[in-house]
Amino acid sequence: MLHIDKTTASGRGHSVHRKGTKEKKMNNLARLNMADFPKFFLGFDRFENNIHQLDNSYPRYNIVKTDGGYRVELAIPGWNKSNIEITLLKDVLTVRGVCKQKAENKGESYIHKGLSGKEFTRTFTVGTNIHLNKAYMKKGLLCIDLDEVIPEEDKPKVVTIE
Repeated sequence: MLHIDKTTASGRGHSVHRKGTKEKKMNNLARLNMADFPKFFLGFDRFENNIHQLDNSYPRYNIVKTDGGYRVELAIPGWNKSNIEITLLKDVLTVRGVCKQKAENKGESYIHKGLSGKEFTRTFTVGTNIHLNKAYMKKGLLCIDLDEVIPEEDKPKVVTIE
């Protein structure tokens, strides 16, 4: 396809622009959506699971690097700690909200519910040297402290020159 632009930067003359293969490829990529990705990554189950997790936006979270490891902060206002399950199995940290929020008193119902109380599962892939230290609630945030413990055999060795 040939496109002719009758003005240049100076406002005079003609320039010619050809629609190249790079632009055609970009147009084809723009037609893909998230539902198409599993078709291209068959056999990569872990990758496929992580791709589907990209559009899971509840609960929102922060990951903070600390002196001895990391802290994961999840925004779950209104949740009781008795309704939260936290597990660390091998290299996967899983946080589950297991009970939907309901009106507290009999005869009450929500007119507007802007705070999501839906059940959720949020997973994080962590390193093999990560250990679960503690979890606590603080101002509507569920905070999970993770320690990074590197075994002596995995630490770099420093040799002094004689």
